[in-house]
Amino acid sequence: MTDTTVTIKAGALSGRRSADGVVRSFKGIPYARPPVGPLRWAPPQEIAPWGGTRPAHAFGPRCIQPDRVPTAVGYFGPEPQSEDCLYLNVRTAAVAGDKRPVMVWLHGGAFTVGSGALPFSDGEALARAGVVLVTVNYRLGRLGFLAHPALSAEQPYRASGNYGLLDQIAALRWVRDNIAAFGGDPGCVTIFGQSAGSSSVSTLMASPLAKGLFHQAIGQSGGAFFARILQKLDVAERAGAQFAQCLGAKTIEELRQRPAEQIQLAIPEDNLALNRFFDSSFPKGIDRKNGWSIIDGYVVPDYVMTVFARGAQNDVPLLSGATADEGSTQPPMPSIAEFQQRARADFGELAEAYLRLFPAGNEAELEASSRRAVGTRVFNWENWTWANLQAQTGRAPVYFYHFAHVPPKPRLPGGGDLSRDIGAFHTAEIPYVFQTLGVRSWPWREIDHELSKLMSGYWINFACCGNPNGAGLPQWPEYDPSTPSTMIFDRGCRIDTVPDIETLKFWTSVDERFRAQLR
Repeated sequence: MTDTTVTIKAGALSGRRSADGVVRSFKGIPYARPPVGPLRWAPPQEIAPWGGTRPAHAFGPRCIQPDRVPTAVGYFGPEPQSEDCLYLNVRTAAVAGDKRPVMVWLHGGAFTVGSGALPFSDGEALARAGVVLVTVNYRLGRLGFLAHPALSAEQPYRASGNYGLLDQIAALRWVRDNIAAFGGDPGCVTIFGQSAGSSSVSTLMASPLAKGLFHQAIGQSGGAFFARILQKLDVAERAGAQFAQCLGAKTIEELRQRPAEQIQLAIPEDNLALNRFFDSSFPKGIDRKNGWSIIDGYVVPDYVMTVFARGAQNDVPLLSGATADEGSTQPPMPSIAEFQQRARADFGELAEAYLRLFPAGNEAELEASSRRAVGTRVFNWENWTWANLQAQTGRAPVYFYHFAHVPPKPRLPGGGDLSRDIGAFHTAEIPYVFQTLGVRSWPWREIDHELSKLMSGYWINFACCGNPNGAGLPQWPEYDPSTPSTMIFDRGCRIDTVPDIETLKFWTSVDERFRAQLR
């Protein structure tokens, strides 16, 4: 590898070239000041210029987070982590004067785990194909989303929380101001993400602070449309005050002096009582009350559903979809009796319809239905609803997909998620999009590599002009709610109707019921 240098607003950066010299990589670029000390729980501040040439050879640390299960399909080993985590990475094959489309990847992980350095989101293949690829670290968990009355009082907009979203917006401003130095076009930026990253994309489409910072949006397996996903500011502030009380911190100054690991990883007993409906939707140890996006009237002006319903979203072309077996890695409900009891408690008059769609008459049905219920609600419904709303109230086009292809995952006895068949699981599509199948030593077939080229081609075309279609690719029609055509990725691709539409409509009824309770 040889060094390569670029100069941005803050100073000069030294990156590295690939072995053949085509792709340049710049890692660990700070896009905001370290959010530590008095800047903990503050909006990101512009980075101070540096003198000389700053090495950009290694990824910056990810935000402090719980350990992953080593056998999980999304685990690639430990990474350095720190409260000082606001770094991004750039991959480019552009030369001076180029104006290539830019893709900004927002990683998933329930706003609690993950980073922009994960091997399956390595951007070299996309850079070789003609885009400038940016991956971003942002604040997670309580460091990224804690609200508190005293923190709200500090800000002129009188709100707190959503620091992780503000970080993402700061990264997009950095792209606007600096990406031309890497051969990227600041007027052609696509934000894309998976799971919590996809939820972020939907929220940024609803945020006035992100207006004009991106021009296309891709959401993979996630959104922020369900009525009970986002908290209102007053509820989030009470949860934050309760958390501070549990740690014995009487003031925000005292809370800022606590070690970041304690803030992020301490789980007070009363914060384990998560909403019953979400108990099986999030990994154990995730505190949704202090680690999720908030309707603060500033970053997030209203429920994302409401913003889209009135046509007030950032109206850009959208590509949205999810996998066929989103909930397959989630733990099932512990018993048939509890499954049925929770159905009646949570869904009231809709419980019988729920139990018909998700039967649990025996242990096998219980396992399948409890996982499918989580997957279809938390992911498939979100992306379908997102596509419908944009198609109904926006002017920019929408493209909808369903990833049903089952990767050739090896079965490892006693290996957690790898020990059983999990189908087209949550995150399964990511290495196909990035053409990074090789990061896993699975028995990949020619059909997998062909599908990866196909999907990557669609994503790159969409990033270029807001339309995935192009030479050599099967035609992908725009999504129309009245005749909802869907691109099905499964050993190739085909156009069909939306899968499992009855279940998706049921979740719409549930959402409407919850919204009526919120009025």
